[in-house]
Amino acid sequence: MKINEFKKKLSRYGFSVAESIDGLLTIYLGKYPLLTFDRCSSMFNTVKLNLNTVPVIDIYGLFNLLEITKEYVDTPIKERFPEKKYVLSAMRCAEGPVPVKQYVDAMNISANNVEFHFGFANEKADAMEFTQKKLDSLSDFFPKDAIDAMKEPVEDKNE
Repeated sequence: MKINEFKKKLSRYGFSVAESIDGLLTIYLGKYPLLTFDRCSSMFNTVKLNLNTVPVIDIYGLFNLLEITKEYVDTPIKERFPEKKYVLSAMRCAEGPVPVKQYVDAMNISANNVEFHFGFANEKADAMEFTQKKLDSLSDFFPKDAIDAMKEPVEDKNE
């Protein structure tokens, strides 16, 4: 389960999740902290229950909280935090004197050259998706600043 899905499931039951800079997740019911654990934890026994606030939650709520948390902790870390995807775009005067935004839908890479192929104006549906790792490897052929100027994050459909 992705972290955003985890937060969404908990919010359906009235819980909220706060994330600290050092990676700790704290689950609240109203203003009361109930659980605390490392967001990268892979063992349920590292989840700490705050016994001072247990009376604010009924047994059904506690069951849902623990079940959702266990499902999250049991999810492999790579699935919890999937790598962000990007598309590349550029403003081009391809169809007359007015610049239009076009997205890279194909590319050719040779020994010392990268050639981008652009799709139709404002057509993002067929755009190639890249991870940051893939974009970093492109910077061997193309200036990194240019790639950074062209990249746009892809919206996650599950959020």
